[in-house]
Amino acid sequence: MWKDDDIRIMNILDSAEVNEKKQFPVFCPICGKKEGHLYFHKYSDNENVGGMWTWCSACKHSAHTRFKLSEWWKNLEIINFQELSSHPDYLEKNKIIIDEWINKLIQHNFIQSSTGNQMGAYTVFGNAESFQR
Repeated sequence: MWKDDDIRIMNILDSAEVNEKKQFPVFCPICGKKEGHLYFHKYSDNENVGGMWTWCSACKHSAHTRFKLSEWWKNLEIINFQELSSHPDYLEKNKIIIDEWINKLIQHNFIQSSTGNQMGAYTVFGNAESFQR
């Protein structure tokens, strides 16, 4: 069963924003195991608002919130929006491909940011103040 009682699980987002060399999965800010995951899903292609999920496969802490996404974010096509819920059961089943997708998008955005075509690495996904809990 998933636990949603520790806000520190949201710090997984910092792993994506602060260091472009980090690869998912990342270390969980709660249990310290390298089982931290992140996924975003735009509600529609013509808006930059969507859902954000952070979770740890090891300690089963998770969080879900609305989030303002960067314009370049693309949903992972195999993820069925109808299967998503506040707890990441469905995402956990797809964590390997989700981690690969996140890593690819972060790397692509960071490479473009170093050439001046995108925002810097720290702003890969917007800012943490976009959380609505």
